[in-house]
Amino acid sequence: MGFVLGLGGPYHHDASAALVHDGRIVAFAEEERFSRRKHHRDSRSAAAAAAWCLRSAGIGWAEVDEVAVAWNPSWPQPVEEITDEALITELLGPIDDPERPRRCSVVAHHLAHAASAFFPAGVADAAVLVVDGSGDGVSTSIHHGTPAGLRTLREWPFTQSLGWFYQAATTHAGLGDWTHAGKLMGLAAYGRPVIDLSFLRPARGGYHLDLSRYGLAPATDEADRYSDFSYYRDLQTAYAKAFTDAGIPAQRGSAEAHLGPAADLAASAQLQLQRCMLSLAETAVRTTGSSVLCLAGGVALNCTTNGILARTPGISELIVQPAASDSGCAVGAALHGAHRRGDLSVPGARQTFPLLGPEHSNHDVEAALHELGAVYSTPDDIATTAAQLLARGKIIGWHQGRSEAGPRALGARSILADPRSPLRRDRINREIKRRESWRPLAPSMLDLTRWTITPHGPAEAMIVAHDATEAARQHVPAVVHADATLRPQLVDPARQPGYARLLTAFAYETGVDVLLNTSFNGPGQPIVETPVDALTTAAALGLDAVVIGDYLITPPAADLP
Repeated sequence: MGFVLGLGGPYHHDASAALVHDGRIVAFAEEERFSRRKHHRDSRSAAAAAAWCLRSAGIGWAEVDEVAVAWNPSWPQPVEEITDEALITELLGPIDDPERPRRCSVVAHHLAHAASAFFPAGVADAAVLVVDGSGDGVSTSIHHGTPAGLRTLREWPFTQSLGWFYQAATTHAGLGDWTHAGKLMGLAAYGRPVIDLSFLRPARGGYHLDLSRYGLAPATDEADRYSDFSYYRDLQTAYAKAFTDAGIPAQRGSAEAHLGPAADLAASAQLQLQRCMLSLAETAVRTTGSSVLCLAGGVALNCTTNGILARTPGISELIVQPAASDSGCAVGAALHGAHRRGDLSVPGARQTFPLLGPEHSNHDVEAALHELGAVYSTPDDIATTAAQLLARGKIIGWHQGRSEAGPRALGARSILADPRSPLRRDRINREIKRRESWRPLAPSMLDLTRWTITPHGPAEAMIVAHDATEAARQHVPAVVHADATLRPQLVDPARQPGYARLLTAFAYETGVDVLLNTSFNGPGQPIVETPVDALTTAAALGLDAVVIGDYLITPPAADLP
């Protein structure tokens, strides 16, 4: 029994660190929160996050029994040519401690994704589906999770990448690079799936991608000719030809101009992705004999697809890793190491881990307030005061407790507003987030049954689309998307008592136990981490107020540095 430190994202994006103690996740943080570089990537990937994980647990390097890294073992050199100590130094930098860890294990990228979804699930038997762009040359994989661990049943190479298909459609639609794939999902609700994208289609056992008409051979052994990155460049050219040939030239222009051909491309790409994911899910369930399906990988962030899978006959339970992209690989690597060491048994208790990042004391908050010269108050009941501001139409920053990991703000580092009026949504998109007006915003709530038709689906992390009830469409329209869905966060009062009190207070003021919740960050920035981050970002965005711990700053000073 002991500590395993997991690292995700070295030499790739979304670097992160997670600490597991005796099989239990005790800390998880993304490096971007410390570096302030969104999707942080460099060779020494998660040094600050790793150091924080140790501090939060009150341990030193001497107590770390193993470092487990989700990393391509053949780049930049074969792992067998690197000593464990040299690898740890390469990943974390020089560690000035004679008791620094000396054991480092490497976990394949997709296996780390799979482990991040299965081991915390608390089930004895599950089908595990991992779908992303590419990692270690693999883009899609099916695994079987049992008490013995994970067994990989099938893999698809990067030449058959569903993630890269979706990224290419995002770029062609004029929405940006791979970091903006979520925009395509939102835009799809405004389009018609009328574009012929049959070069990608579901097939028995999964799916098939054939771009031979556009200069790329369909054979999976093409992977032998390329690195995944060099192939990616050729693939983008082929997709541009394919989409143009289908009648959609590359889109340009203003954000609002996307509500045309780009929306039809988005709807068509979304439909093809859903069909392929459904085929993969059915294959995973059939081949494993388990009706429980765990999802991970960047494509598992597609809320619309997840909503369809949650309602699919034959899937008794859908479990989606809340930090499904590469940042979650740190959790998977650490849990895989813990299971191999005998520290983690299956099934164990279900573990939830998006809210295991840094927490800041009132002393930290006061230091930031004094450093920046901010004017503040300390109301007797901060939740009631904040709820009253929200009920009056104010948009506030909310910084409470341990921070989230993953792409969704979950009430720890959030921008909050009244969901009863679309005007709040429009102001957030136009003035605060400075982005497209059609972008959907999500709700936090205390009860699903009033607001969703599908209350059985996963709802802890805004990662599954639910069908909205008529009451939701009438009373909280700002969080209902154009396709009549919402992607809720069901708040657990035991885990987030302060946020639950705010929702309860808002319900007292308005009769609605729902808040519009979006991430507390500006365009192109990571979500805020520290009180200083929160204060400066609130001022820059023009929020009406910000709540940090027990402190209310209203309005945030516009001249903060």
